[in-house]
Amino acid sequence: MGSSTKDGASFTNISVEEHFSVSQSTSCGQYAGPTEQISTAAEALVGRSTTLTEALKAAAINVGRKPVETIDVAAIKEVEARAIGGDIESHGGVTAVAIKAVARNQKIGKENEKTNLRDVIAEIDVRVTRDREVTSEDAEAVVQAELNHSPFNNIIPGGVAESVTAAYKLNCNPCNISL
Repeated sequence: MGSSTKDGASFTNISVEEHFSVSQSTSCGQYAGPTEQISTAAEALVGRSTTLTEALKAAAINVGRKPVETIDVAAIKEVEARAIGGDIESHGGVTAVAIKAVARNQKIGKENEKTNLRDVIAEIDVRVTRDREVTSEDAEAVVQAELNHSPFNNIIPGGVAESVTAAYKLNCNPCNISL
């Protein structure tokens, strides 16, 4: 079953059970992001649509057990704003859930009691009612948001920015992934 994106890419999900395979073809430009090869972020997207919210779900699969931090909020906010096509309401969205989780986590000393990324992203289907395919601009903006809030000027491996970048690459770059 094939689909096409706003970037002009087309992709086909072939097997959802044992042998995942995704093939793409496109005439769009290249994106030089932080992941130059297929990563765990891309692996988590295989068999899913490559939308902004699915990229967040892939991040939850990859690094969902880590406590939510400010760097995550910045990337989640960028994804949510782009998914809904504008400003995020001050309450009710996934970003608001993430902000509350960070505030709670800062007060808690024990790591195992902190709210993790998976708990926050579990709210996405209920709280984000619009979505769309990931574009190069989305990938660049989410990477920049995460970098701007990182104390070490890096992105979280398998995290939100890497997952959004992987979703864009799966949409845009011609390749054949077989796991």
